[in-house]
Amino acid sequence: MSDSHSTRLRDGRDLGWIEIGDPKGHAVFGFHGTPGSRQQLNVDNECLLSAGVRLVCPDRPGYGLSTFQPSRRLVDWPDDVAQLADHLGIERFGVLGYSGGGPHAIVCAALLPQRVSAGAIVSGVGPLSDPRAVAAMKSFNRLVNRLSQRRSRLVRPLMAAQVELARRWPSWALELLKKQLPPADVRVVDRPDVRALLQDDISHASRTTGMSATQDFEIFANDWGFDLTTIAVPLHLWQGDADRNVPPLHAQILHEQIKGSVLHVVPGQGHFMLYDHLDGILASLTEK
Repeated sequence: MSDSHSTRLRDGRDLGWIEIGDPKGHAVFGFHGTPGSRQQLNVDNECLLSAGVRLVCPDRPGYGLSTFQPSRRLVDWPDDVAQLADHLGIERFGVLGYSGGGPHAIVCAALLPQRVSAGAIVSGVGPLSDPRAVAAMKSFNRLVNRLSQRRSRLVRPLMAAQVELARRWPSWALELLKKQLPPADVRVVDRPDVRALLQDDISHASRTTGMSATQDFEIFANDWGFDLTTIAVPLHLWQGDADRNVPPLHAQILHEQIKGSVLHVVPGQGHFMLYDHLDGILASLTEK
């Protein structure tokens, strides 16, 4: 189930993905962070089996095995997901969006309401068109956001350099990352299973990862192309109150705009809370 796969989309692009968990279980599509790939969500298989979940993790365009998509918009993503679901014979499914995958899960809930049963947004990026969300971010992320709003040509080489350095020296990149993390995140990253997963994801970054990360930041920084207040699919927002990468205010802003959403603020947890709280997150997706 965890082997990598690829399928050809209608426009000729390739879409890569992996499957883990129970092949006959409740289907959930998991969307990785920025940057990242399908391997970022290659999580605890025993937890998935226990929850009765079939987790399908696609690479967004330009990441992993998926073809780069010029001029990509956030609202283009649900069609890719629907095509993959059709290919796999899946009619209804949940969506799980981690970090930069959060907006991609939300747009599926907004534009595929007949197919998405529920959503879980974990440490998810909020709408950066809201000045409150930007003000709460780290200085480097605020800089990248300002440049992305202007679609500055400086962002792509900046992202490409970061990705290439991390790809060449993944262990060094994780050690550098840990210096910026709260204690809860350091503990998670130091878990042998999580560290191996993250290093594998980083070291196998595609040559277009930097371009795709630039696209993601531009997407997050500008109008998302749909109205958050119209979403009727049940959404659970999971957020650690010690997250320094995506501040808790992002989840609060999403909660204010998405009617009926449930906000789960987990004390003392950081950006990597997904790996410690997967059982509860999956339960929120499968509850009747």
